[in-house]
Amino acid sequence: MTYTPRAEDIAGKVEAFVRSLIIPYEADPRRDDHGPTDALVMEMREKARAAGVLTPHILADGSHLTQYETALVLRKSGLSPLGPHACNTMAPDEGNMYLLGQVGTPEQKARFLEPLVAGRTRSAFFMTEPAESGGAGSDPSMLQTTCRRDGNHWVINGRKKFITGADGATIGIVMAKSEDADSLGRACMFLVDLPDPAIRTIRVIDTIDSSMPGGHAEVELVDLRIPADQMLGQAGEGFKYAQIRLSPARLSHCMR
Repeated sequence: MTYTPRAEDIAGKVEAFVRSLIIPYEADPRRDDHGPTDALVMEMREKARAAGVLTPHILADGSHLTQYETALVLRKSGLSPLGPHACNTMAPDEGNMYLLGQVGTPEQKARFLEPLVAGRTRSAFFMTEPAESGGAGSDPSMLQTTCRRDGNHWVINGRKKFITGADGATIGIVMAKSEDADSLGRACMFLVDLPDPAIRTIRVIDTIDSSMPGGHAEVELVDLRIPADQMLGQAGEGFKYAQIRLSPARLSHCMR
């Protein structure tokens, strides 16, 4: 199987950009214990925008490259640890963009997806839970975080762990199980504006990686109220949506 000409063209531009303009940034001191500062990331993204390689896996019409094509492009962005940040192909945003593109309503895409594609902000995916306290770990079928309908809102309570980039993100996707249904059908996903006082950071965990702005947080959600129109997709379909996101995202992460 060979790559398409468009994938080869985009990948070539990304490689040239990362090698010439981003690898020199590896010596830049603007970083903390968890990764490059947001100021450094935005500076690199302006250069990516000027070079025409910002968010290269999403085309001008909003469609995505195929997963095979995306794999090639993300490999090239990963020639430097800073490349995915500069090109806006990093986790968790790349997977969140894909999920929003597949499931979001036109209104949700305009409000939450477009800023991500434009590289103006970053997001977090609130699924993983503390396994040591009986939570899901990274298995979404075992969610302990709950959501219940209250008028025109949903109210969410629970705890999440290893939430990459939660500190400093402005968009969140929160996964919880409804108290009103059974089995896997209980899983729901919600879009939330960050920061929100109902999402409390317990700690940002010390980890060996040093390329993820915001680190990996453990957070508590206490009576988080989300308008009903910010549910992502349909109630009870959250487990399916998790697979839509996680299946290609695992491969994407390897490619980076």
